[in-house]
Amino acid sequence: MSARPEVDSSASGSSQAALTRTRGILGRLVLLSVVVLLLGQILVAWFAVTGFESALGPQLNQKARAVGRAVADQLEFVVGHLGIPPEELVGVDPFLDGILAANEDIEYTIVRDASSKVLFARGLSPEALERVLPGLPGADSPTGSMSEIAGFTNSVFPVFVKDRVATVLHVGVSGTYMRDQLSDLLYEVITVIVVSFLVTLEFLLFLMSVRVSAPMERVETMLAEGARGRFATTFAMRARDEIGALVASLNRALRALRQRYEDFHFEVREIKDAQIDKDIASRIQATSQQIDDRYRFSGGKELRLRNAMQIRVPLFLFMFAEELPRSFVPLFAARLSPGGAAVPDELLFGLPITLFMLAGMIVVPIAGGLAERFGTRRVFLAGIVPAIVGYAGTFVAQGYFDFIAWRVLSGIGYGLIFIAAQAWVADNTDERNSAQGMAVFVGAAFVAAICGPSIGGILADRIGFGETFLISAVLAAASGLLIYAMLEGGARARTAHRNVFGVQTWRALLSDRRVFAVTVLTAIPGKIILTGLLFYLVPLYLNELGYRLSIIGWMITLYGAATFFSTSFVARFADRSGRHASMVAIGGALAGLGCLASLPAAAPGGAFYAVMIAILALGFGHALSLTSEIAIVQNVARRRGGWHQASMIGAYRLAERSGMVLGPLVAGALAAAFGYRGAIVGIGALLLVSIGAYVLVMFPLRPASGARRGRRA
Repeated sequence: MSARPEVDSSASGSSQAALTRTRGILGRLVLLSVVVLLLGQILVAWFAVTGFESALGPQLNQKARAVGRAVADQLEFVVGHLGIPPEELVGVDPFLDGILAANEDIEYTIVRDASSKVLFARGLSPEALERVLPGLPGADSPTGSMSEIAGFTNSVFPVFVKDRVATVLHVGVSGTYMRDQLSDLLYEVITVIVVSFLVTLEFLLFLMSVRVSAPMERVETMLAEGARGRFATTFAMRARDEIGALVASLNRALRALRQRYEDFHFEVREIKDAQIDKDIASRIQATSQQIDDRYRFSGGKELRLRNAMQIRVPLFLFMFAEELPRSFVPLFAARLSPGGAAVPDELLFGLPITLFMLAGMIVVPIAGGLAERFGTRRVFLAGIVPAIVGYAGTFVAQGYFDFIAWRVLSGIGYGLIFIAAQAWVADNTDERNSAQGMAVFVGAAFVAAICGPSIGGILADRIGFGETFLISAVLAAASGLLIYAMLEGGARARTAHRNVFGVQTWRALLSDRRVFAVTVLTAIPGKIILTGLLFYLVPLYLNELGYRLSIIGWMITLYGAATFFSTSFVARFADRSGRHASMVAIGGALAGLGCLASLPAAAPGGAFYAVMIAILALGFGHALSLTSEIAIVQNVARRRGGWHQASMIGAYRLAERSGMVLGPLVAGALAAAFGYRGAIVGIGALLLVSIGAYVLVMFPLRPASGARRGRRA
């Protein structure tokens, strides 16, 4: 009875092995689900595209025949019934231009007389007309006959007067239009596949983590405690699935074991009390005490299912809702903007973005105090309300100032939710897994940034601006429901957000030249170019060039993809090399130089690729600089210690957000003076000047000997 059980090490090892096997199974299940999902989506997309292609050609030709018959009837009435010779007709060119404008799929209309002389021709350049004319069929062709000529499908409609051909109408449909339609469809299908893949992966990882991996880790903890003779730990989990049944069985087994121990303890006391020999009673008491010291059946803790991963899907849904209108907010503002305002239109187009960011920035320190007092869950739910009302209000907005008011309300909700999510991650991580917890937060935001703008652009093209905002309201409501059902939250520990307005904090932030350079010369300009270029200039410039919203959304998505897939590698290299200051300079210079690619791009096609280069350069540049900027500030704050460490980081974050407020204003002022293309070049040049000043401030701080510690900021 006094011998130590031999199950300790084996039980611990078997539980760890079981957990490892479970994680392996989970990984295989996720991989299998993803493969099956992708294969199914690819097959459906292939059938959809091929079916569309086979149906589009006949539909276009049928429409061309219908339009041709209608125009031919008009010509027959004028020439046959009114008796006007075809060569003396007036107003035909504007009439044919109207036909082409109303039917984008029809490329040209040509009217010839019976001798094949061209009377009227609209839609083709002189060079293209020269290529088409030799292949046009003669006046003896039957009505509606079709032939392929120089890449066009030509339909013939003779106009008869007294049983003879007076004139011939030719209507051409371009294969280019059909190819453009197919390419647009293919792009949208690929976008939907990628987005649905990422969304499905988010939900799979969330379910596997919250419903399988995290409970199994708690079970492992309970088994490890039992292997050490501690049977007082329980796991509070309410679930009706297999894992929930396992946890319930384990809790019942522990309760039964505690009851048997209490019964055993009671019987031992009775035996001890029944002993006449005091020596035997003492020995029984000593043995009982040894058992009590070795095994614990009371005073244990109750494990709960709380981890940083619980916030990921609700946060992703809300961020996804906010990213949906990213590709068209300035375009919506331009549509509602009042004419004849005292300020340039370009500033009015960016004002909703500026005020949205300003509302979120002002709410940040308030949200920190609210989270301390009421808990993160309540703050998150409180932020959902203005966000939903703001999205729904934008749907019914009738004017420019209505639109601004609803966007400000959404910005208030965004600020509350942003801080509540960060606070939840901070409350449910420690020093050992703080980086993983922040990866949960950042990962949800970046995946939403990849998915949202592209889908939002497609939706806006199909259903409109306001309706897309209404979908955002539905997604935000779903996020709030998940938070209400899944999270628990009470008051939390004091954070730095309530100290960031203190004079002492700002003096500490700006008194160190390294932190000053990072904050004022790189962080703020970096956020200016983010909102100024990506959120403001890109939608307006590409729209001016004639690109659809789906293309604009896809272009904005490139930033999130570039940043998301390169940040971890860049951060790992920066930490290993210790060259954080150099990484900041390289990242800022890359982002600025990318904007200068628009300088020689004058043709629409060249401008499109120049914008793509600027966005990719911005994404990779921010991946290089953002993590290193934070590392520099953290290192300086850590050396100061005390209250500086938290408050300086909070003040840095708040100052950084001011750049997001200024971005649309700076870009709008540049656009008013130089146009959208000139503004892209100008905002890149401003960033390069700022980076040059940063280099002058930072690098002279290094020791002349070039010691290794000088490389670390």
